[in-house]
Amino acid sequence: MNQNLEVCTFNLNDFNSAIQHNITRIELCSNKSVGGISPEINEVKYATSKGIPIHPIIRPRPGNFSYNKKEIQNMINYISHCKELGCKGIVFGILDKNNEIDLINCKKIIRESKDISKTFHMAFDMTKDVFDSMEKIIDLGFDRILTSGKNKSAIEGKEIINELAIKGHNRISIMPGSKLRSSNVDAFTNNNFIHEYHSSCYINNKFSEIELNKLIKKIFS
Repeated sequence: MNQNLEVCTFNLNDFNSAIQHNITRIELCSNKSVGGISPEINEVKYATSKGIPIHPIIRPRPGNFSYNKKEIQNMINYISHCKELGCKGIVFGILDKNNEIDLINCKKIIRESKDISKTFHMAFDMTKDVFDSMEKIIDLGFDRILTSGKNKSAIEGKEIINELAIKGHNRISIMPGSKLRSSNVDAFTNNNFIHEYHSSCYINNKFSEIELNKLIKKIFS
């Protein structure tokens, strides 16, 4: 199966640097300090004009992942704009007040996201039982889960990530992320059930093209 590298960028300068390299797609975000929120629509418009698949994060604000009716409607409206602009996918995650998968509101977003790819983001790692949550996410119709295996970094959560990938094989893609770098990606490239990887390629709090090139060589060689 083909390997895929998703690079997460938080501003257009990093975006422009990342797309100079042989990567699969961009997760487009803003505001790295809060873990990423939805970028401005004019940034989405710019990014989609560059000929690389764009998956913007659909997160209207920092903080928790339990949203009220107004926020859900704002997310739906935002997705409509993203689809009009030609985004190939979206990245989102909605939890209820108990930090479990919010099936009702996820279904609302999915209904507005036909014909584009859907990633459940790292809100997944806040759920109590990630294996049960994976089954719910599969049933909802997501294409992949971005996860650090309930840990601060993907490498710390590698055992859970690898087990998720095995159990979800042929049903959903498990994509390791969070501090994934060329120095540790081997922990996942050796798993035949993992074929997608997510990294911001930040070194010392700055996007590094050198690191990106190293990661590309590790994944695609």
